[in-house]
Amino acid sequence: MPYLPKINHLKAFEAIILHGSIRAAAKALNQTQPGITRTLRELETTLDATLMVRGTRGIVLTDAGRVFEARMKLVLYELERAVDEIKQINQSQHGTVSFGCSHLKTLRIIPSVMQRINKTYPKAQISLYEGQQSELLPSLRVGRLDFFIGIISEEISVGEFVEEPLMTCPFGVVARKGHPLANCTSLAELRNAKWYLPVADAGYYSHLEAILFPTGKGPENVVFKGDSFAVGERLVLEADYLVIAPLAMLDIDFMSKLFCSIPVKEKFPDGQYSLLYRQDASLTPLAKHLINELRIECSKQVVQKRS
Repeated sequence: MPYLPKINHLKAFEAIILHGSIRAAAKALNQTQPGITRTLRELETTLDATLMVRGTRGIVLTDAGRVFEARMKLVLYELERAVDEIKQINQSQHGTVSFGCSHLKTLRIIPSVMQRINKTYPKAQISLYEGQQSELLPSLRVGRLDFFIGIISEEISVGEFVEEPLMTCPFGVVARKGHPLANCTSLAELRNAKWYLPVADAGYYSHLEAILFPTGKGPENVVFKGDSFAVGERLVLEADYLVIAPLAMLDIDFMSKLFCSIPVKEKFPDGQYSLLYRQDASLTPLAKHLINELRIECSKQVVQKRS
């Protein structure tokens, strides 16, 4: 290839995909429609490939376009990270970082970490996305997230990432205090209960139903799946649903006043929380600092657990 695409080529291509048409992309970029069309044609000439065609419902990516889209997003994101990293070096109080974290664990470690980060980077822009590994790994893979902290599944390949174990947490059945089933001692007694479970195709939560219902579900059993902590909390408190959650959540003062652990004899697998980030991408100073603070906070949790 004699020439590489220019940044304005990539930005125009990204805008067309995002907004669904050349007209909408031109408006978003404050350019003319012929100008965006010309930029797209220049990009396709540079690549010697047709990237998109006009379909009955708007712009449709070709096979080449879909392949180029993934790489293009990574290039743009890495360039933005590079610019941000230079700004962080020149202005240590600034910076942006985006990371993912498994449900509920954020309640335990994030508040203390953010208090310390805010002192060092008072003008930092930090974005947290809650979810499981199976949900957030695609965003980590293409660079939308700097790193992820959560339960790492052996069923999902993470060969292109650095994996650093942080801490192990026991899991159990959690209900509201005063729940009619709060004193049950076996899962068999919960076969008619209402459950709120995460949506999971792989990983820790994907095998929960087989553990929860070893003798089958009861006739009154209800399983509602979702990934919202706020929704789950209201279902537990107001509709008597049960959840499987890290028991460490009950160490938090306001949580311990609302929730309790049901003392079933069956044991759930511990959740192994790890740090995950891409091997082929350097972390910005802010991301490195945030990760170090998270390591420190996780270490404190491990020490408290042992003591």
